[in-house]
Amino acid sequence: MRKCLLSILLLSVVAVAQVYSPSVLRKGQIDATDLASLAQSIYKAAGAVTERQKAEAIWRFFLTDGRFVTPGFWYHIAGWTYEEPRGEVLDPIKLLNSYGFGLCYHIAPLLEAVFEAGGFRDARVWFLTGHTVTEVFYGGAYHYFDSDMMGYNTIGKGNVHELPVASVRQIEEDGSIILGKLLSPKEVDPALVDYPWYPADLREAAIGGLAELFTTTSDNWLYPYKRYSQGHTMDFVLRRGESLIRYFEPEGGNLYYLPYKLVGGRWEEFPQEIRSYNIRTENGPRSQKDARKWATGLIEYTPMLSDPLAYYPALNQNLKLPKPGEDERTLRRKDSDAPASVVFDVASPYVIINANIHMDAHLKTERHNLVIETSIDDGKTWDGAATLHGPFDGPWSTSVGTRLRSEHGTLTAVSGTYGYLLRIRMAGPGPDDALRVSRIKIITRFQVNPRTLPALETGRNQMLYRPRAGMRRHAIPVRVDKVQAYAYKAANFRYVDENSQGFLMPVEGRTAELVLELASPDRSPLEGFDAGGHFLDIRDGLAPDKLTAEVRKTSIRSTSGSSIPAASLSWATSPEGPYTELWHYEEPNWLDGEVIHRTLRWPEVDRRVKSLPRGTRKVYIRYRLQGMALDDIRLATLSPGISSGRLEIVHLWNENGHPKRHVEQIANPGAAHSYVVSAGEIGKISNAAVILSCH
Repeated sequence: MRKCLLSILLLSVVAVAQVYSPSVLRKGQIDATDLASLAQSIYKAAGAVTERQKAEAIWRFFLTDGRFVTPGFWYHIAGWTYEEPRGEVLDPIKLLNSYGFGLCYHIAPLLEAVFEAGGFRDARVWFLTGHTVTEVFYGGAYHYFDSDMMGYNTIGKGNVHELPVASVRQIEEDGSIILGKLLSPKEVDPALVDYPWYPADLREAAIGGLAELFTTTSDNWLYPYKRYSQGHTMDFVLRRGESLIRYFEPEGGNLYYLPYKLVGGRWEEFPQEIRSYNIRTENGPRSQKDARKWATGLIEYTPMLSDPLAYYPALNQNLKLPKPGEDERTLRRKDSDAPASVVFDVASPYVIINANIHMDAHLKTERHNLVIETSIDDGKTWDGAATLHGPFDGPWSTSVGTRLRSEHGTLTAVSGTYGYLLRIRMAGPGPDDALRVSRIKIITRFQVNPRTLPALETGRNQMLYRPRAGMRRHAIPVRVDKVQAYAYKAANFRYVDENSQGFLMPVEGRTAELVLELASPDRSPLEGFDAGGHFLDIRDGLAPDKLTAEVRKTSIRSTSGSSIPAASLSWATSPEGPYTELWHYEEPNWLDGEVIHRTLRWPEVDRRVKSLPRGTRKVYIRYRLQGMALDDIRLATLSPGISSGRLEIVHLWNENGHPKRHVEQIANPGAAHSYVVSAGEIGKISNAAVILSCH
């Protein structure tokens, strides 16, 4: 019988160590975990004051070629920014922190997100069939900026930094806004443009083709709603015995997050090789222009088994737990005649590559065994990883389950996710000493954008430690194709699959209603919650393509006859209500007064609710659809927490080939702290790693 261990354990444990979302930056460094802070840092570095200056500063910061801006944050690369089941990654926090690269359809929504976080009233994305671009609204009009192809266009004569920047609609109507800047097919008038100005297209005499993307208007489509999702954050918790290790380079040249796509029930590597451009999957997601690479990192967790935070509540059975002062690393069964299981959870702020488990195991006879399993859907289903049969006595290591081995890598049961549950099941007869495990260590490998890390420079480095407000955020990974497993209530829904691209839709002519119950894993009071999703109005037979982030045709229609599309998102503290509306579908707000009918009406909706009624332990999120579809659901609970224990920060680097380290002890991880790391006055500095550990 399942039962929650947390309340029992808290009776015997007065205090536990935990640190909430610790952040370390070098003074003056951008903070990529927070979009508003990122935008303000960009403005400050550029000395941008006016809206025009701010828009240009954000455009310039994300130029894909590192020659044009420090730190060369973003680079252009195809095929490496994809996560099943949603497809191409459009979440700005994921793009910034786990990747740092992508194509136009990644950078365009990222620009939109940073523009809006930076205080602009609105920004929006256009799909020009073959290229995706961003507009930002200021001065009563929209203005087009392109960080992917590295250009924008002003109207009129004079100082290009003071002239108005053209909108997509203006270029649609007058291609000479672009073509008029040329002196010849491969030469631009430097007095008429801001450098850089579409350097690749200019080199190839392809500016005419660029202009044609705009002026052939029949296949230009506007996203009038948000194109980016906000379902991911960089919130995480370090528990006692847990470390977050982030390297500045990949641990090995063949170690990277390799995306796989699921099409027609088959898994395939997503990156496509183009040997004529020397784009090879075996090289990993590296820049084709310079030395920029990805990086990797580890979450190393050695759970202290007397610590209530070590366990995932409600899924543990028949365990004899150590008490404080006893051997905190050994786990036995309570009832020796019954099987036992223990579940640990791992949550990563970065996209996961793989995971391994190490332990000491004692299995007395051939009738004893251990089974390792993982779940990426909050325990709804489990994937087998490995089974150990007795007799056995000693160290044992295994990896999580493998779904596919392909030419360039391995798809594991946890690849491409941001968290999982690990279950150890123990079975066999005899006393508790006949079957036990100890010194459990869970190692989770992830991918990180190294340009987000606090890199040391020669000389004195002022470092800033900043804790976030104590909060435990638990993301609930709801899959729309398996929504019945999560639903408190689901009425009038059907799931439509089109070659592994699917969505929820109402049964013909009815209003669909989906209610999901949210609670923290330990059923403690909630501070708030996140709720959102991707809503689709596909009345015109156009749907998003997860493989290209572009547009595909669908035979499905979200409306029929005279029905009017409608959708809403609301919440309540009781399944019967009353419900408070968070969002409802409505016509776009045309800020410049120009109504555009070539629209892709697929709003991304994300809402955060805080300050719930005191003692709230459950909330209910309701999705309603009428003539609309839903292809993504994003939910998370927020629970209060207080940082405690001790945080250790370690900086590793090399000076002229000699390894160096600085260790900083943070006695009160709930308070901000500054310190200095001296990295030598002369010579070459090579950053190796930053390690955060909770003790």
